[in-house]
Amino acid sequence: MQRIQKWMNKGIIFITCTLLTVMVFMAVWQVFSRYILNSPSTISEEFLRYSLIWISMLGAAYAFGSKKHLAIELFVSKLTSDKARKVNILAEGIVLLFAIVVMIIGGAQTVSLATNQYSAALGIPMSTVYFSLIVSGILIVMYSIISIYEIITKEKVQMYAEEAEATETLHYHNKKEGLH
Repeated sequence: MQRIQKWMNKGIIFITCTLLTVMVFMAVWQVFSRYILNSPSTISEEFLRYSLIWISMLGAAYAFGSKKHLAIELFVSKLTSDKARKVNILAEGIVLLFAIVVMIIGGAQTVSLATNQYSAALGIPMSTVYFSLIVSGILIVMYSIISIYEIITKEKVQMYAEEAEATETLHYHNKKEGLH
């Protein structure tokens, strides 16, 4: 699961960094054409707006997957480990449900409604812009599934680690007392 998440992170970082680089050049072109050539570019403003939407949606998915989003840990930290695990799974489940219903299903409906709409300057289908909702939703669903899997398996790994530590401690004390 870690490898899948690492590949997702690398893909998002590559796409957003590339798009941001293109946006910088487009913004420079906009300023150059407006103030030096006295003929503002008609496509740059629209391109920058739609690119920002895509970067924001991909960045939101990346922040969620990297656990760099706003989280309320004070409440969970006061719970026992079993209750904290259950609350974390519940929270991930709510996010999973939101991503599926609002971002993927709602995004698909929005995309289908916008198939016949085109942007004024670029002439691209507006469904291309709204498709960022679906992509971001799918990424958040994948990150959420990975997170739920890790919450469940970490407890098992932690339980086995504690059991192994207890066994090791028992062996140490038995050796010390000459019982081994």
